[in-house]
Amino acid sequence: MVYANDEISMTTLHRIFKPHRIALLGGNWRLGAIVLKNLLDAGFQGTIYPIDAHRESVNGVPTHVSVDVLPFPPDVALICTPANQVPNDVEICARAGIPGIVILSEGFRECGTQGKNLEHRIAEITRRFPGLRVIGPNSLGFIVPRLHLNASHAATLPAPGRLAFISESRALCSPVIDWAAQAGVGFSCFVSVGNMLDVGFGDLIDYLGADPNTRAIILYLQSVENARHFMSAASAFARRKPIVAYKAGRFVESARVAASHTGAMVAEDAVYDAAFERAGIVRVTELNDVFDVAEVLASQRIPKGPRLAIVGNAGGPAIIATDVLLARGGALTVLNPSTIERLGGALPPACSYTNPVDLQDSAPPERFADALRIVIGDADVDGVLVIFAIQADTDPEAIAKAITKTVANVARGAGKPVLVAWMGGVKAKTGIPILKEAGLPTHASPEQAVRAFLHLVSYARNIETLYQTPRDIPIRFECSRIELRKRLAPLLQKAGDDALNEYQAKSFLNAYGIPVTDSCVVHTREAAVS
Repeated sequence: MVYANDEISMTTLHRIFKPHRIALLGGNWRLGAIVLKNLLDAGFQGTIYPIDAHRESVNGVPTHVSVDVLPFPPDVALICTPANQVPNDVEICARAGIPGIVILSEGFRECGTQGKNLEHRIAEITRRFPGLRVIGPNSLGFIVPRLHLNASHAATLPAPGRLAFISESRALCSPVIDWAAQAGVGFSCFVSVGNMLDVGFGDLIDYLGADPNTRAIILYLQSVENARHFMSAASAFARRKPIVAYKAGRFVESARVAASHTGAMVAEDAVYDAAFERAGIVRVTELNDVFDVAEVLASQRIPKGPRLAIVGNAGGPAIIATDVLLARGGALTVLNPSTIERLGGALPPACSYTNPVDLQDSAPPERFADALRIVIGDADVDGVLVIFAIQADTDPEAIAKAITKTVANVARGAGKPVLVAWMGGVKAKTGIPILKEAGLPTHASPEQAVRAFLHLVSYARNIETLYQTPRDIPIRFECSRIELRKRLAPLLQKAGDDALNEYQAKSFLNAYGIPVTDSCVVHTREAAVS
């Protein structure tokens, strides 16, 4: 069900991320000048209105005195003014009818009490203008590469792609963009949410779920403000497109650092683990895996189980891949006797016909193709890892073409994921563009490839869980709040400001109809025995 205010919110987000006109409030233009330069350098085709009553132009672009006197209403306002000026600027933009605001200014709750008070003032303004949506404050901004739109203070415009990246950390965004450029990863949308005063992860997941240019979402988060909205949005999105999350603050010490850095409350990490699993989100614990996993999830078939077959021309890396697979809960497929027989007929006697299938160092392209085709056809194989290690007399381009042709002809129809570990330096790299163009995610090491496969398995399990509804939990709780207050008031008075003890907690849960073990309070040893 879509409610009217949800439709208004989605329309506003659409105008923010696909604007025709942008108002830029630069303040002292320390930050605003950088954002304006990025907008111009990226080649944004819309209109930019720099706002300044005391300057004739900024970076050669004529300024306007105020958003009130613009010739046409902007779709979004980018606010880069000093923090103490931001609430006033937000109200001026709201009164001018601008539906979306992105606050790139810093100096809010992450800086203490004064910053929190500024956020409270902004929140009060947003409540007075129901259609208004605000991203930030303390945001890097946002980027839509397909539209040549860099509304941020990140210097680099990423390549267009199918992955959306949403980050709670502003400082992480620029390194991630550089990292993605080196890895050949493009984005449909890149958003820094900042302190999430208004627009949060749930809103953006809802919006990107309907975006045809987004095939998967990557989240970098330290906390979730609106857990209910986040869970419902993520569950709905994950049924159709994968979400990969890197959650910082896994331990007490790092959680404390995250809280001091963003001013956010960081909850028990185990709760996030359970929530991600229930919402169909794949969690990665190593930042290096984020793009690998997202690319694999977005472009591959989903495996039916954890059984992996390994085919390659290097025995050592195959053993490493097996160790990682088994250590992380995967399974090494036991090939069917008929598969082993077919491999024996197609491969030289020196090769190994059991899993891992060793093709020998100097394996030609045809040997890779034959073995891969046979292994994919085994009914007990859920996925295949192809390992190529550069040798003196091998042709990486020819082998890459043989692998892609076989996958296109066999694996797609079999519905099984094929991952590639492509090992080597300058000479080996000539085969990588061929693999990537064919949609085969390519990894630099067998460990990375195996971890990516196991994340695929995890995603498959999470999606299956999404469609499971507990049957013994009633949809409605028949509770009278008046009666519950009478019943629980004495219990809460006894607890005071401290946490409930075990008996009090069970009494509280039982009052709401949540099953708990029966218990009672006794005061003597004899009563306890009785």
